[in-house]
Amino acid sequence: MKDLRHHKERLSFDAEMTDSVGRKLSVDCKVTLPTVWGDKADIEVAIPHSVMPIRGFENPCELNLVCSDSAFRFELSDIWYRNFPTSVYPSRLHGAAPIELTHISSMRVVREFSQSTSLFNIYITSPDMLKNVGSWKPSEETLEELAVIRCPKLGPIRLKRYWASAGLKGTEGLLSRTGFLLEAAPSNGKLDPQEMLEGIDSVLKLMSVFFRQKIMVLGWEAFHEGAHERFWQYPLEPSRTNYVSVEPKRYLVSIHSLSERMEDALAAYHDLDDQERKFVDALCYSLRPVTKIGDSEWFMAMFRDLESIAVKSSTPKPLSEGETRAVDELRSVADSFKEDCSDMSERIYGFAKKVEGGVPTATENICSLFQKYAVNSSDLWEVRGGKGLVNIRNKLAHRGPGRVHHQGLAVATLHLSLLNERLVHCILGLKISGDELHSGRDEWLQRGYVENVRKYLFDAAL
Repeated sequence: MKDLRHHKERLSFDAEMTDSVGRKLSVDCKVTLPTVWGDKADIEVAIPHSVMPIRGFENPCELNLVCSDSAFRFELSDIWYRNFPTSVYPSRLHGAAPIELTHISSMRVVREFSQSTSLFNIYITSPDMLKNVGSWKPSEETLEELAVIRCPKLGPIRLKRYWASAGLKGTEGLLSRTGFLLEAAPSNGKLDPQEMLEGIDSVLKLMSVFFRQKIMVLGWEAFHEGAHERFWQYPLEPSRTNYVSVEPKRYLVSIHSLSERMEDALAAYHDLDDQERKFVDALCYSLRPVTKIGDSEWFMAMFRDLESIAVKSSTPKPLSEGETRAVDELRSVADSFKEDCSDMSERIYGFAKKVEGGVPTATENICSLFQKYAVNSSDLWEVRGGKGLVNIRNKLAHRGPGRVHHQGLAVATLHLSLLNERLVHCILGLKISGDELHSGRDEWLQRGYVENVRKYLFDAAL
């Protein structure tokens, strides 16, 4: 017979709920903790009939355990409900009415006990790249180390796969689930959660770029100062992220090169000045969206960051004699409209000021940026031209996605993501291998296919 000692951890206790204006209410709370981080927690909060009727109780709320044993603590923060029962008819003393919960920001469970280990585990969303890495059999350990990454802020970070099992109700079977975590053990033994999460932030950003999938924190677990503390982010609606890039799926790193590539990237990232570090942060954020979004939204998010970086990296150019005359003429025209149409006068004057400042066009700025960082863009969708990336951006901004053919936009969006991906590498001074250029692998990167969709790029009807 199989070992059935594995089970989901269930908690049942009295709690106190506090609303947004400080009113308090005694409630009954039952919680079934997730088997692995990333699963939904089963949380039931019910109002005893004996305390009804109740006057108004306002969103959002907080919940804390009511217990004489200080060695166990439980907290729910930023609770939102849709339905809040305030009375029952006929009135009753026994039983309770459940609250319909819609959102909880975090769940925290603390148990105090004597132990000397100082360890901090950060549980992350499961990357597609790691799903087929390694192997596991029921008789083996429930932790498998996949890589060790030396982080400038936190020291060695161990990427691990973990397994957890729970008995299937009414059977002798076990349900095994797997997830991933980053284990940190600072040499000073201090495990302040906020400092640990801030320290791991750069690891998650760069890992997201290499994995071509947003890597997010699901929660954390700390063993320190005689306590075991667990924290779940969004326990009712755990985060899910998707792979985004070329097809079939391909990654910018392998499990064998992950440690070296991440350490090089982290060292370079922390050596950047503040402005360039912000450039990388912005690119990482828009490159790997948290949720699946449409091509037009993704294109505009990536382009806004690229354009902003290009503007901040540009330097004003001296005006030619013709441009100086044009500025004078524009100001004269602006003055002529001043009395009859002040709004038009201000717009013309603003344009004259922009020209006078020697501000290059968006196309010039982006091309100069790629030249500055030696970004190879020759095999991807052009920035310049009537059907270039800048003009696609203009169509989307001023006319909406209905003016750009859906297939052409999808292909252009992929190409823009690869350009921004390469820009991240170049800002960090990292090498990009031939395989990572993906020439001809994805149909959307083949020159003949791209030229074909470009022909009808703006032939879309509203």
